[in-house]
Amino acid sequence: MSKPKIITGFKRYNHTELDVKAKFIVDSMTDNANFVTPIPSLADVTAATTNYIEALSNAEGGGKSQMAIRNQTRKILEGLLDKLALYVEAYGKDDEVILLSSGFSLAKGYSPIGILPKPEGFTVQSIDKGTISLRLAAIRGANSYQFEYRLLGDETWIIRVQSKSSLSLTNLPSGSQFEFRVAAIGSAVERIYSDELKSFVL
Repeated sequence: MSKPKIITGFKRYNHTELDVKAKFIVDSMTDNANFVTPIPSLADVTAATTNYIEALSNAEGGGKSQMAIRNQTRKILEGLLDKLALYVEAYGKDDEVILLSSGFSLAKGYSPIGILPKPEGFTVQSIDKGTISLRLAAIRGANSYQFEYRLLGDETWIIRVQSKSSLSLTNLPSGSQFEFRVAAIGSAVERIYSDELKSFVL
């Protein structure tokens, strides 16, 4: 079997997809013990992503100058992600789980481990004003966990990726009711979510 290899190059992503992918990579590598000193730094990638998002917004309905700025900020972000990909490959030890824990995608042709099971033991607890604690039983083969939450009645889920099987959400509006779910992230594209749980925020 060939060695696992991450996909480099980001031109295949449309403008919105690049924003989402960049955030996913930063979230996946934050506090990731496999990649202690990323080069370039995650702060630099985050700053470039923020500039890109702002340029995207300004380019909507804007003139040629706004679109030129958007294209330039995209080029800068892509360059940083390409360099970060090289760092991940250098420290990934040809290990599928380690490479995937970075948030980068694996190249086609490498056989995945398989679909991870439905999370068990998922709990939601309001522990302090504006704070919700999420926990689940660790899943073998998972390199990270995708926690999702939304205000009850909203359609769009807010996504947080965490290498650990627990997450604390802070600064939530007191008195509001949210719903939560989680899925383990492995090598397979398919993900099985937990049951959705609801909780009020203190």
